Amino acid sequence: MASVTKRIITSIGIAGAASMLIIAPSSPAHTASSTATALAPAAQAADARVGNDTAKAAHRKVVWKRRSGCTWLFESSHTGAFTKKVQGSCTGHSWLYVQTTTGWKSGWIHRSGSNQAGFSIHAYSKEQRKRIGKVKFTWHKTQRNETAQLIQH
Repeated sequence: MASVTKRIITSIGIAGAASMLIIAPSSPAHTASSTATALAPAAQAADARVGNDTAKAAHRKVVWKRRSGCTWLFESSHTGAFTKKVQGSCTGHSWLYVQTTTGWKSGWIHRSGSNQAGFSIHAYSKEQRKRIGKVKFTWHKTQRNETAQLIQH
């Protein structure tokens, strides 16, 4: 059974922003880490203006994670996703897994020795995008042997 958590949190690295924790089901295979903090898309949008909620911002979800002195950014939208180490020099590298609305699965995407891993639906032809569908679930992690953080759309 999916667990749901809802909390108001204060900003971390975003000046003056207060945000709502993303509400996402978790499963035993992909349980969220207790050190991960999810921020509302509108608070994260760099170019967001008060009262101007675009469809893109409404579907963008961001999670910040701290591990072993490093800060990681997990981001996902209906058209793409990425995992990126944004601060620190800890071991491990970015891992990303994508599942779309049609059931298409990416497999684990990672680049050894790189600080980021990404996926974009726009890397595919228009015909392929119709078959693949939109991003529905993404799992992010910072090393091979850790439980992945789920982001659901």
